[in-house]
Amino acid sequence: MARLLPLLTSLLSIDVSLLVQQTRRNALLYAVIALFVLTAYGAGVAALAVWLSAMMSPVAALGLVAALALAIALFVVIILMVKNRADERRRREAAANHRALLMTTAVSLLPVMMKSRPLMAAAVTGGLALFALRMMGGSAGENDPPQT
Repeated sequence: MARLLPLLTSLLSIDVSLLVQQTRRNALLYAVIALFVLTAYGAGVAALAVWLSAMMSPVAALGLVAALALAIALFVVIILMVKNRADERRRREAAANHRALLMTTAVSLLPVMMKSRPLMAAAVTGGLALFALRMMGGSAGENDPPQT
């Protein structure tokens, strides 16, 4: 085992250094790609504005391009809001399932705790502490109105 440890550490250091080198290279290349994509986007918007200005006044063409960009941004915001609402609903369902699982576990452990006085005392003390915390408003549940 003593001979294996230096070999393993050298292998791990090689893998880590390769990973760091690859991550740096990828970050640099992605930055260059992002620069060219943004340049292409800007040139495309400018080309659209110039093309539209041949059909209408330049001010109207720029206004149309701005309105189109605003509409796309609004569409993306709406999609984001819908996705966030769905994620929040999934989180609430997962929390409810987690609470149900905890309650099932607690009920299944009740016979064992009833036989052991120390466990029963700990459970009663924990329950009283939770009750006191809820009564003092220390932990708001999901169905409770927000406290202001």
